[in-house]
Amino acid sequence: MSIDGFKTEKPFQELIVTPGDITLGSIVFGFFVGFALHVTWNAVQETRRAPRFSAYIFMIWLEIAADIGIAVLGWSYLAKIIPPSVGLFTSLVFLWVCQVQCLMLIIVNRLCILYSDERQRRILRFTTAGIVTVISFSTACIWIPAQLQINHNYIWLNQWWDRFEKSVYLLLDLTLNILFIRVVKTRLINFGLTKYDRVMKFNESIIFVSISMDILLLGVTALHNGFFHPVTYIVKLQIEMTMSRLIIKVARSTGISDTGRAPSDAISGARTRPNSMQVPVNSTQVPTTQHVDKFEPRPRDKYFSGMSYVSGASSAGPSA
Repeated sequence: MSIDGFKTEKPFQELIVTPGDITLGSIVFGFFVGFALHVTWNAVQETRRAPRFSAYIFMIWLEIAADIGIAVLGWSYLAKIIPPSVGLFTSLVFLWVCQVQCLMLIIVNRLCILYSDERQRRILRFTTAGIVTVISFSTACIWIPAQLQINHNYIWLNQWWDRFEKSVYLLLDLTLNILFIRVVKTRLINFGLTKYDRVMKFNESIIFVSISMDILLLGVTALHNGFFHPVTYIVKLQIEMTMSRLIIKVARSTGISDTGRAPSDAISGARTRPNSMQVPVNSTQVPTTQHVDKFEPRPRDKYFSGMSYVSGASSAGPSA
């Protein structure tokens, strides 16, 4: 027997769909459509605020497109509208790779806002992208033959690999978020800026929600319903956009930046001139030809008392 020219060990068996699967799929798909509209509107606002169409904005829209594509193809396959084929399974894997890569890189970019060393940021980005690429390529080589039912070995391996792959992404997501919390507390909260305690607690709460979505996805691997995957990632995308806006606001208002560019540039992608950097100088020695961004020192902000920041170029555009 064969399917699309690929020989199978046994006659191909189509997916068995029960009325319960259709009911659950309809509920989850309806939730996805409603939440996707909300996320799309927020993405439009992010795009308008950005100074240009940066890599961050591109990844947001690619993530949304991948989520919608997986949801539509998954529903069509579940409802028997689209028959099983190599083209269908390859398209699903391609969209899934885009989905995972974009979300992980968005998480890394959010973390890089507070990293001062360009080398550290580069290592973090390439390490994350490398792990995701290896796992994605391995999954594609196992999942497509398993769906085509080439032989029982692929089917058995796919059942275990699916859990392993989702566990790796869960640990990677958890590691990046723990690192983010540690960096934020070190760079911001430990400077005595207690007014950001509430912001930090909110970030920790939505990080917990994000990790819970990964656990949910791992828990439903046995279900035929594939709608939990796009729902999980569209919710996580909304969380990432919210956290990015909050942390940019914190970084801008505190003036803590030794990256050589405005805090928002790590996400928005806007560039400044090579000589543009922010350095603390005594406010009484600032040349009159320089532009000075003044801010009022507060009693608890002893670190900034008597200091101002000189910017060699105007700050980058609005936050993304």
